[in-house]
Amino acid sequence: MVQNIGNRLVQAISHQAEKAGYFCAAENISANQKVHELRRGFKRLRALLRFFIEIPDNPAVQLQVDIRNFGKLLAPLRESAVNLDLFELEIAGNRLLSEKKIRNAREMLAEKNKSLVERGFWENNLHNTIRTFFDGFETILTVNNSELSGKIHIYREVSRTYFTSFNLYRQLPADPHPEEWHELRKKLKRMWYQLDFIRFLHPRYFKMKTDQLNKITDQLGDDHDLYVFAEDLSGEGHGFNEEELQIIKNQIENLRELNQLKLQPRLKQFFSAPPLEFDQKLERFFKLNSRT
Repeated sequence: MVQNIGNRLVQAISHQAEKAGYFCAAENISANQKVHELRRGFKRLRALLRFFIEIPDNPAVQLQVDIRNFGKLLAPLRESAVNLDLFELEIAGNRLLSEKKIRNAREMLAEKNKSLVERGFWENNLHNTIRTFFDGFETILTVNNSELSGKIHIYREVSRTYFTSFNLYRQLPADPHPEEWHELRKKLKRMWYQLDFIRFLHPRYFKMKTDQLNKITDQLGDDHDLYVFAEDLSGEGHGFNEEELQIIKNQIENLRELNQLKLQPRLKQFFSAPPLEFDQKLERFFKLNSRT
């Protein structure tokens, strides 16, 4: 390989850490966009840091935990922004609902988002805490000349991710619960980031796979967003009566069903290769003589 894969990995992680610091400090980006970009970057970082899990005493495991905790803190902020967007896109034009109630609900969703962002990102100084955390991230990762990941570590992790995702997909019931879809999405999102990193090993094959995953994870994300949105609107305080809530619920369920009709064949196509066949391809791309 032209460049040692371990050094390439450290550079990729450092780049994501720099982006996180940039989004925390940038003044020309809205708070909701900052939160969105940070959470997306956190997921990529956690996926890449998993390449270090077999290396003893490497700080990557604790870094993963810390980044995950930051993501959890930002999750309610992101959900409130998505709920507001979905309300504008899918519900605000529904003529079966009162215009006054739509207006009031929109204002409540907007106020909730504003309050969460102010309290959960600015007033608690979380943006600066995150920015400080990622200062010198590369130095932390390689502290005490810690061993870098080699191609065998990366091969094993990608193999595990595919195996776990494949089994999760095959075990889905005929009518999966939204949380079961969500669990699959989290695993496939991890795979997307990991395959995107090793794409240079075989650009043609991994471009096909990452393109498939991009569409699949977007659809799974849409499904989860719609589910969370419906749950949020079903709570008290938005001003809709039971009949109106049923109208909204039916509309959202219809959107989820249409989404899943397109999702199922894409999942079947992506998982057409069983884990052993996938591993054999990886072995060739990594130029491994065996799987040990």
